[in-house]
This record gives sequence, structure tokens and C-alpha cells, in this order.
Amino acid sequence: MKRILFSSVLVFTFLLGISATASEGITGKWRATMGPGGDMVITFDFKVNGDQLTGTVSTPMGDQEISNGKVDGNSISFETKMMDSTIKHTGKLDGEVIKLKIEMPEGGPQGPGGPGGQDGITLTRVK
Repeated sequence: MKRILFSSVLVFTFLLGISATASEGITGKWRATMGPGGDMVITFDFKVNGDQLTGTVSTPMGDQEISNGKVDGNSISFETKMMDSTIKHTGKLDGEVIKLKIEMPEGGPQGPGGPGGQDGITLTRVK
């Protein structure tokens, strides 16, 4: 019985450590480039507290606060507002990059899949 309890505690501690490491890996500044020549730089400043994601997204059109941000393991989701429209973001930490899909409001200028198309955009950590 003690072995089962001890094993359960070890597994729980290991899984908790993996989750904490993924969350800590998301915290920080990340950058993506967009546009025909990759000349538009977007900077994401993520802050993780437990399963909550906050921060800002800086674009040439100004800064937007992150709202409704969530972290689940390596996955993130959040919203930003631009010109009275809500833009939804979902992504996944994959090593040293975050693959991010952006869902523009209906009728948005980016076409199917939002910026970056169906594959989304890739964020790299600012060092």
C-alpha cells in the first residue's frame, strides 16, 4: 500500500513539474514577422501565472492587451481587441517556437485561416 501511495506521489510530482516547465517556457517576449516581405514585426510579451496568460501584443498599429488568456500544458489561447473587433489566438509551444493561429473576425482582411493562412505564424523567443 505504501509503495502504491509513494508511486502515485512520484507520478503526480513528475506531471506537475512538466506542466510548470511548459508554462515557464511560455513566459517572455516572442516575435513574429508578417507581410509580403516579412517587414511587419509583431512582438508578444507573455506572462504566465498558473493557468492564466496575460501580457501585450505590440504591432505597428499599437499595443493590445491580452484578455481571456489560458495555458494548458504547452497550449495557449487568448484574445485581443482591435477596432472594436475580437481576435482569437490559439497556439502551441514546440521547443523554441510557438505555432500560433489567429482567427480574424468574419469579413477580416486576411482571408481563410487568418494571418499566416491555415498554418498560422511562428513566434520565436526574443533573447
